[in-house]
Amino acid sequence: MLTVANLQKSFGGQVVLEGVNWFVPTGGRVALVGANGSGKSTFLRIIAGEIEADGGSISTPKGTTVGYLPQEAMGLQGRTVLAEAMAAFDHARGIAAECERLEAALAHTAADDPEHNALMAAYGAAREAWDTHGSYDLESRAEQVLAGLGFTETDFDRDCGEFSGGWQMRIALAKLLLQQPRLLLLDEPTNHLDLEARDWLEAFLRAYPHTVILVAHDRYFLDQTVTRITELGRGRLADYECDYSHYLAEKEERQRQEAEAYRLQQEEITRIEAFISRFRYQASKAALVQSRIKQLEKIDRLPPPEGGARSVHFRFPQPPRSGRAVLELKGTAKRYGDLVVYDGLDLLIERGRKIALVGPNGAGKSTLMRLLAGIEPPDAGERRVGHNVALSYFAQDRGASLDPDQTVIEVVTAAAPIELVPQVRTLLGAFLFSGETVFKPTRVLSGGERSRLALATLLLHPMNCLLLDEPTNHLDLTAKEVLLQALLNYTGTIVFVAHDRYFLDHLPDEIIEVGHGTAVRYLGNYESYLRKKEEPAVVPPAPRLVALQPEPSPAVKSEAEREAVARQRAAAKRSTREAEKRARELAQLEQLIADKETELGALGTMINDPDFYQRHPNPQAVFSEFAKLKDDIEALYAKLARTELRPDAALSQ
Repeated sequence: MLTVANLQKSFGGQVVLEGVNWFVPTGGRVALVGANGSGKSTFLRIIAGEIEADGGSISTPKGTTVGYLPQEAMGLQGRTVLAEAMAAFDHARGIAAECERLEAALAHTAADDPEHNALMAAYGAAREAWDTHGSYDLESRAEQVLAGLGFTETDFDRDCGEFSGGWQMRIALAKLLLQQPRLLLLDEPTNHLDLEARDWLEAFLRAYPHTVILVAHDRYFLDQTVTRITELGRGRLADYECDYSHYLAEKEERQRQEAEAYRLQQEEITRIEAFISRFRYQASKAALVQSRIKQLEKIDRLPPPEGGARSVHFRFPQPPRSGRAVLELKGTAKRYGDLVVYDGLDLLIERGRKIALVGPNGAGKSTLMRLLAGIEPPDAGERRVGHNVALSYFAQDRGASLDPDQTVIEVVTAAAPIELVPQVRTLLGAFLFSGETVFKPTRVLSGGERSRLALATLLLHPMNCLLLDEPTNHLDLTAKEVLLQALLNYTGTIVFVAHDRYFLDHLPDEIIEVGHGTAVRYLGNYESYLRKKEEPAVVPPAPRLVALQPEPSPAVKSEAEREAVARQRAAAKRSTREAEKRARELAQLEQLIADKETELGALGTMINDPDFYQRHPNPQAVFSEFAKLKDDIEALYAKLARTELRPDAALSQ
């Protein structure tokens, strides 16, 4: 169990924890939540003993082991992955060595030797410690945990220093989980995990036999792993005995009740104060006035209710409409040396779809994104970009291209269309830039901050196709919700990679599973995709044995066959004719739209010429033609949409 009493902590005059009292029973699974900068990581570090509090105390039962995973990179090197994970068992291996030493000593000590009893007592204590902390399959356990977090057998013998910071965090997490501390503290453990590793960690933590306290910005992960939410804000803690989804509803109700109680108390105080003011100088009412004054002094005044959760709404600028086929890869191949990622890949992205690419690490998701974006050329095949497609690509390293001398607010203001400039501060607040932070030059920002800033600027451009590679990284729960709502309201096309399960369950209408050089499509969201993956393969039923029947007469058989074949041929012809007719109509409409948009662009260039009014004899006629072309194009797009939705004749009968 963990007991926190009157804990206090401030940084430079800013109060982070103010007289905090908190209790977590043995086996509790708790998530700390709160706005960015509310002190969640500070609180974890104080519990872990990494930093000291200004006042108060933290106590745990004697012998409680504490394990802590920070957010920062570990800088591991000099040992293999397996050896680093096995270091979790140093204590257990020490116990095993002591048991072996005592066993050898006992083998050479007679039963009547005076040292025998002392050796037996020491051996009994060592065996008891082994039963508690040891195991005969330590290496197997280490390999299982490493595999669960995404490492392969070939990774086990590689030096930790060969891995990126994200993978080193996985090594540190594996080592910590293998240690099985009685109090496990995890600060954003899902930051560097893909979906498969997150699923594994969820299952591990649900079965974890000791106390877990964690911070995470993955809503689905919180719902799966914790049974209590503790919200940190304004230096105080508020507990909710539920998962994250229920916490949101319970918090809203609690805030409503607190606001109502505060309102009623304020009305009562106002009424009493009005009575005192009215009768203060009337001798006949002196006793009543004194009674009201005492009543007023005894009131335990409620604090003003907190404002609701950050409510930030953002809508994309309306993007121009693209053609039906947005992006297409035909016969695409991509290789890196001997590694073949894709060979003969065909993929069509159609207008208005919201598509998530999923697959294990190294399956080729980011490679496919770069191929679609045109960042990397294919080794074979071709990439086609549809009519009127305006494309934006967000990658994790996009923040590196920011001007280092521009401030945060200058970067976003420069990117914003004129009508969105008033919303710049609101958008920055949604992406965790507030107060003086907006005036920082980008060169002093962390990698995560630069990535958030790059994403914020991307949202301001009216592009009709977004390619987003892990856009939810470095966002807190509120910022993710802002981004999710903006993308749900977006009318363009989206292809994205994300490891946030809540995001994947709510945004896409199609999943493309990437792996082994293929891309397999599944309609629906991620939850629907998982259900379809779990469905057993359809096996054709075994043929039934039926009693033999007399053959129909040749005349009857021939007539029945002729009628069936005739119906099938007629239906097939109708369907083929309708499909060919619709394809011709779509091609003609798209070509007509392209021609008219070319005319519209030429007129727009003419109108924007500074000498237009001097050179053209009849400007009003040009304006009228421009307006008519815009109306014609809108009508053509509407006809295009109706044609795309028109059912085949054969199917409609």
